[in-house]
Amino acid sequence: FWLKLFGSSTPPSSACHQRSTKAVAMLFAVALAVVLPQAVFASARGLAEARADAGVTPVQKVLQMLDSMLAKGKRAKHEEEEEFAKFHEWCDGVRAEKTRSIEEASEQIAQLSADAANAESDAEVLAREIAELEAAIAQAEEEAATATALRKKENADYEAQHADFSESIDAIARAVQVLKARTADVPQSLVQVRSLPLLPPHAKAAITAYLEMDSGNAGGDLGVPEANAYEFQSGGVIAMLEKLALKFKDQRLALQKAEMSAKANYEMLMQQLEDNLKADKATATQKTAAKAGRLEDAASAKAEKEITEKAKAEDEKTLSNTLSECHARSEEYERNQVLRSEEVKAIEKAMDILSSAAVAGHAETYLPGASLSQAGATVLTQLLAATGHEGSEGPQSRAAAYLQARAKQLGSRYLAVMASHAAEDPFAKVKKMIKD
Repeated sequence: FWLKLFGSSTPPSSACHQRSTKAVAMLFAVALAVVLPQAVFASARGLAEARADAGVTPVQKVLQMLDSMLAKGKRAKHEEEEEFAKFHEWCDGVRAEKTRSIEEASEQIAQLSADAANAESDAEVLAREIAELEAAIAQAEEEAATATALRKKENADYEAQHADFSESIDAIARAVQVLKARTADVPQSLVQVRSLPLLPPHAKAAITAYLEMDSGNAGGDLGVPEANAYEFQSGGVIAMLEKLALKFKDQRLALQKAEMSAKANYEMLMQQLEDNLKADKATATQKTAAKAGRLEDAASAKAEKEITEKAKAEDEKTLSNTLSECHARSEEYERNQVLRSEEVKAIEKAMDILSSAAVAGHAETYLPGASLSQAGATVLTQLLAATGHEGSEGPQSRAAAYLQARAKQLGSRYLAVMASHAAEDPFAKVKKMIKD
């Protein structure tokens, strides 16, 4: 380089060095003015041709990207709204169903509790009634046994008295017959009559007196007076005996009537007791069966109540879990909707930044209809500004920075991704070539 410039490979002297430095600077400036524009123009021509093929500028490309992502964001927000609407409808359905089921279960539990209590109360009443019937049955059986024992005793007494009356009547009849016939059997017959238990004392005394008279006259013939006296005495005994016979017959008849009445009363009492026992036993059997049935009803109601309580507890648990899930999803949905709205606003704001008047003017340089000379005249300034040589921040960078800031504030990965895409430099290769 030094040989071509100064004709020598040795560095120049101090004075000469100053002159050469100026010359180098001028030469570099000329080279920069001649060579760099050509390279830049060539790059600009390529970019212009590429943009002509695409039909959009780089800024418009970013705007298209943001618009596409905005549409996707709105669509995602709408889809989330539709999905949550279905979920909310499901929540309402489950809540209504389980609430109704719990209410019905509560009513059923109350009814089953009442049914069990009523059944147990009925069983207790039946138990008392059965106890009363059993007591009545025991009393009736005791009365029947007592009446039967009394009847047996009465009948035994009757038989004994009836036998006494019959024996007395028969003995008296034989004695009267013997006395009237005046046979030798008179003393024996009268002694038998005198020994009768039913014979009254005066009759016994009369018979004794007659027997003594008869024994005193047994040694000889009786005279007329004695015979008349004996005849009179014999007639008195016969009359007395006949009278006693009639009395004994009347008493025996009264005894027979009393026996018949006692027997009839006993039979009537036993029939009544038997009927009562039969009815009470039948009623007790029915009530015992009814009591068993009511106890079974109580047990069944309690078992069904237990099953219903378990089902109610499951429904309450399901309802609680569902409400918790629905509440959590609702809060998440509300947060997501706020985030989606803020994301949409952020994207729209970024698009406003890129679509501002300054950006529009900035982008006209790269419109597909711009001439190559116009591109060549401005591209260097634009590229240098993009690389920071002009000391100002471009609209694309501002939009990307805004999106990044909102992404950080909202905690939105979606905005962070868009900020990254928006920050991508479409002139990166050209900038690198310029820097190099």
